[in-house]
Amino acid sequence: MKNLKRILAVALTVILVMTVFTACVKTPEKQILGSWRDSTQTMGYEFKENNAVTITFLDITVPIVNLPYKGTVEGTYQITKRDDGNHYVTITYTVFATSITRDYMFKIDGNALTLTDVSDGSVTVYMAYEDAQGTVASTDAAQ
Repeated sequence: MKNLKRILAVALTVILVMTVFTACVKTPEKQILGSWRDSTQTMGYEFKENNAVTITFLDITVPIVNLPYKGTVEGTYQITKRDDGNHYVTITYTVFATSITRDYMFKIDGNALTLTDVSDGSVTVYMAYEDAQGTVASTDAAQ
């Protein structure tokens, strides 16, 4: 009976430790959540849990339509892991009545989100965005 109690105690401890460990490991789908801004603060993304994304343009020429734009647009995103082992995010939004879909390979390292455009290979690094109170908006950066 004593041995049974010890075995149960050890088993429960192992289960508890595994539960805590797996709760701390964030998937790419969770890591991307939050607000990100480029180094010039002229463009940013806010990824939300419901696969919605808010894209912020501050005096930037919008890709594809090549028109200046300042403001935010709402869109959607989808994350996939492809055969090459990398994670990709496909972002779709509409601006100036034109639907735009962009496909990026992405990597998150600490407070940095690196997006590599699949169509042309250009790389942009976005940092976790902090609001006026200094609160880091990205859920990954808040760890």
